[in-house]
Amino acid sequence: MNDRLIVGFDGSEASRSALRWAGNAAALRNCAVRVVSSYSVPPIVDYYGVGPVVIDAAQSTALRDACSAALHEAVTEEVKAHPALGFDYRVESASPADVLIAESANARLLVVGSNGAGPTRSFLLGSVNYDVLHASECPVAVVPATVRPQVGRIAVAIDGSKAACRALDWAIAEADRRDADLLVVHAWQYPYESTAERFERGRDIAHVDAATVIEEATRKAAERRAGVVDSHLVEGSAVDVLLDVADRVDLVVVGSRGRGGFKSMLLGSVAISVAGGASCPVIVVR
Repeated sequence: MNDRLIVGFDGSEASRSALRWAGNAAALRNCAVRVVSSYSVPPIVDYYGVGPVVIDAAQSTALRDACSAALHEAVTEEVKAHPALGFDYRVESASPADVLIAESANARLLVVGSNGAGPTRSFLLGSVNYDVLHASECPVAVVPATVRPQVGRIAVAIDGSKAACRALDWAIAEADRRDADLLVVHAWQYPYESTAERFERGRDIAHVDAATVIEEATRKAAERRAGVVDSHLVEGSAVDVLLDVADRVDLVVVGSRGRGGFKSMLLGSVAISVAGGASCPVIVVR
């Protein structure tokens, strides 16, 4: 795998924030950054369905030139901030998702911007990011338009699944790289209802299972790093818990998919919702 970070850029404030965040992340890793942009025109959706937008050669050239100019300006500013890093950029005519997914095959991390959900906590992850999260061959960082000052703490969501174990590995390495505290988070819910006695018995079993999962993950993290490792076990909605935690940390790390059975922390829809709504950058580890 190449020692490179890939950044998706579309001129929005979120993508500029993603570029700045990627520059800092690359400096921690002492690796290069490639910034990729696309000037493809998305299909039009109307009453009759989805259809392509036809533009002539002159319009295509104008779009490419405008895209290149904006990209060059943004990269130039980032080079000033990190003169020791290697930056390059590409402008493509293919769809943004296809370009980024292809680049992910030779990258350590793929970085994209998200508008975020703000106080409404609504789902605002765009279609490009949605496709990238499902198909990227490397971890994906989704960065909001505004990144708060660092507090020195990273959170990782775990549920005992293989994807969560990989997320924990990634978070441990990142916490060491940043010299940050690590918060291991597990949210659980018992989704069944019966008689009061049976409900409490099943709920107690689910609670014990959740406590075992977070205890094992916390022990593993503590054995592998010298820094602070804390745990946070909560009964409640996984999305709500993670969005709340995101307000108090620098980074949330999640796996792309979790285990079945009880409502687990890292089902794909949870990871996607958190990536689209968190107030801090989110890393999705496949």
